[in-house]
Amino acid sequence: MTITYDPYRLTALLKDLVELDSTVGYYPQIHAWLRDWLEARGYQMTVDHKATAYVKVPGQSSQKTVCLGAHLDTIGLIVRGFNEDGTLRVRQLGGINYHSLEGETCRVHCRDGRTLDGQVICNKHSVHVFEECRTTPRDEDNMSVSLIADVKDPEDARGLGVTQGAIVSIDPHFQAFDNGYIVSRHIDDKGAVAVLLDLLDQLAQVGQKPAYDTLFAFPIYEEIGHGGAYVPDEVDEYVALDITLLGPDYDGDEHSVGVIVSDHKGPYDWDLSNQLIRCAQEACDEGRWNTQVCFHYSTDANAAYVLGNNLRSGAFGMACLNTHGRERCHVDALVQTQKLAYAYLMGKGAQVASA
Repeated sequence: MTITYDPYRLTALLKDLVELDSTVGYYPQIHAWLRDWLEARGYQMTVDHKATAYVKVPGQSSQKTVCLGAHLDTIGLIVRGFNEDGTLRVRQLGGINYHSLEGETCRVHCRDGRTLDGQVICNKHSVHVFEECRTTPRDEDNMSVSLIADVKDPEDARGLGVTQGAIVSIDPHFQAFDNGYIVSRHIDDKGAVAVLLDLLDQLAQVGQKPAYDTLFAFPIYEEIGHGGAYVPDEVDEYVALDITLLGPDYDGDEHSVGVIVSDHKGPYDWDLSNQLIRCAQEACDEGRWNTQVCFHYSTDANAAYVLGNNLRSGAFGMACLNTHGRERCHVDALVQTQKLAYAYLMGKGAQVASA
């Protein structure tokens, strides 16, 4: 048996993942599912005090330890208070674009374990009621969560279990189209998680070891900038799998994988990035990979690097349209990302470090 790149398998796994709520800092659902999924394939999941989940896979060599990371957390909201009518005042968790959330359904995860259905609304929500509906800014001062329940005041909401600090998860509305396009919230970064989990599944099935001892990492705080702040001391290289971008200054399209050589924190490691480029040249289909300098963006790998961990950083991932909204990519981008991940995992593209 050999490793295969199956678009249907990746799409199904992505659907399972995006439908599990894992807003920044909220990990009970995703960790329970992930632990069961991994144990069914013979892997042991560990979790550190930052709620990063890990799977360690022995390599053909213990000369170094590499880390492949994909974050589990998604953007969302947190309850900060109550309006007089019982709607919930919120703050963003991650880079929310409120314009993309208006009217969206959601779930409110209460601190006592209850989960309530809700809807994100503008406080001036109707053109039939509010003359200023069209001109009201869509921001934290004007957007709220309305519980889908009989709530008329803050006490009604509190009676259902809502307190400050309840976390709000936005519905993904996953759609897979016959031509391979996928539209859903939270492709960032569940697409990359699907790529790594499918590789773990196949490695177990074929009995293959990666080139080096490998730590698969799944952080839960990437969207607020510190998922990779802590990395185990054994890690020599941290490569983050995350979305890449489309638009002016960005090559590629929704079928491609991008190697991120720099982001708003600065450049990634020269030699490791060049290795990833050589892996892409060797493993990816022609015209289906590119390099990127990302301006309003960073990853756990560069967070780990700039926060003082003694490691080399690199990053790549599937191209995605409408990031941090209802996102869109083609399953080809997942396949190309998986080809690049497998090439790196097997030690391809290695070269003696430059002087």
